[in-house]
Amino acid sequence: MEVLAALLAVSSLAAMPPPVVSTAPETEVLMAAVGDIRLDGPVADVARGTGPGGPTSAIRDILEGDIVFGNLETPLTARGIKTAKTWNFRAKPALLKIVKAAGFTVLNIANNHVWDYGREGFEDTLKALSRNGLDFVGGGRDRAAAEKARLFEFEGLTVGLVGLTSTHPQAAWARRNAPGVAYSDFDRIAEIIHRAKKQCDVLVVSFHGGTELAEDPNEIQKAVARASIDAGADLFLGHHPHVLQPVELYKGKPIVYSLGNFLFVSPTPTTRATVVARVSLAKNGVRGIDFIPLDTNYGRPKPAGPDLAAAARASLNRLGALDARPELLRFPEIAPAGDGKLR
Repeated sequence: MEVLAALLAVSSLAAMPPPVVSTAPETEVLMAAVGDIRLDGPVADVARGTGPGGPTSAIRDILEGDIVFGNLETPLTARGIKTAKTWNFRAKPALLKIVKAAGFTVLNIANNHVWDYGREGFEDTLKALSRNGLDFVGGGRDRAAAEKARLFEFEGLTVGLVGLTSTHPQAAWARRNAPGVAYSDFDRIAEIIHRAKKQCDVLVVSFHGGTELAEDPNEIQKAVARASIDAGADLFLGHHPHVLQPVELYKGKPIVYSLGNFLFVSPTPTTRATVVARVSLAKNGVRGIDFIPLDTNYGRPKPAGPDLAAAARASLNRLGALDARPELLRFPEIAPAGDGKLR
């Protein structure tokens, strides 16, 4: 009987259909990321003459993505007390039409200008972003809100984004019961990143810090970037220096120390070369980054010519990362001078 039962069991198994193996492709999303955005001044002047889509009309297709990210370095307010500093920015909330026309979906506000008109100006900024349906990271009505990860849900994939800054004024740093930006406190970076990573499959950290116009990252940038990766971040995107800085691979994960300017006009020629980082994200992290070179072009970005493209690549490759991992960190082939094309 035991032998008969065994034979019947084998026969039954043989008659069963084979298990269904899913052939559905793994979810992969595209994040387009840029550096600093200032909506007043020259950018506002361009928009007045061309409409809100004018400043980015030449590169609209390059900015397309499932997540489109930039650093908003402008408080959105007509109120507040001007902070004592060299440069103060502010823009009317209506100028958010510029970033909406460009397709931005999420903005970093952890930076040194969002408090240029104090607490009133900062709180107006939070309201303006919310009213216009724009998500943001790095700031909020208290420290917990400022440090909170923003989560983007796709089919089978959750992408998280956290914003931090090391910049002053210290009055702008969010407190337990006071609004402000998320300060990159070394005693708490691991806690912030661990908490965020538990909520998502892949985590991007946005960081505003460094030395303005410096070719290389300073020690604070390096320490924050590596601490973030150690704590679970999959990608680190920096801004504040206004120029491109090198890419580093740390434990196999990309650190972009500075994305440079985007919609931001600076008098220094080295700020003209910039990029859009088009990042492919999946459950295993960063699948690849395409760095598309641009000319900031006085508030109306356009594809870079060969000279600026070469300068952009040289800045990103100062540590040799693009040469070491060309399949991961991709840059268009630069045509010979005078050709006027990128391939």
